[in-house]
Amino acid sequence: MSTFQYWSLVLVLEVYILTFVRSLRESDFDMYLDTLWELLPWFFALDHTHYTRWIPAHLRDMVSLHGTYSDVLEEFRAGMFTVQKTNRVFSSIATDQAHEHNNACIKGDGGAVGLLDNPSALQRWMVAGPEVARVIGEFEMAQAHHHDNKVQTLHHD
Repeated sequence: MSTFQYWSLVLVLEVYILTFVRSLRESDFDMYLDTLWELLPWFFALDHTHYTRWIPAHLRDMVSLHGTYSDVLEEFRAGMFTVQKTNRVFSSIATDQAHEHNNACIKGDGGAVGLLDNPSALQRWMVAGPEVARVIGEFEMAQAHHHDNKVQTLHHD
């Protein structure tokens, strides 16, 4: 394979991946599906077993929404297949990534250590975890806003 052909293939794959990220960031469901169709052969070529197994099933399910669950399809097209944690443009993320963010927020405070050993603690974490993550996020945003608006003064001793 020539060097040009190799780098051309790399560029094509990178464009598909960046388009996939764009589809999530912009909550563009049609772009999301189109890009997954384009990426599908790459999963096979690069021997990604789980993706080759589950992406075709996922795409089949998403395509079948048109006839069976058109109301869900309309919600997805309205951007409800992603999570937007801020009001900023181009900031939507996949739902599983949002769950991981919430989990990381809770784990950062030591709240998720040893949960599987204690069913009661696990249940409390499952119920309260997202709310705790939201409160922590609001606090951090308020702190950042406070620091942005604070007048910077230099103090020399």
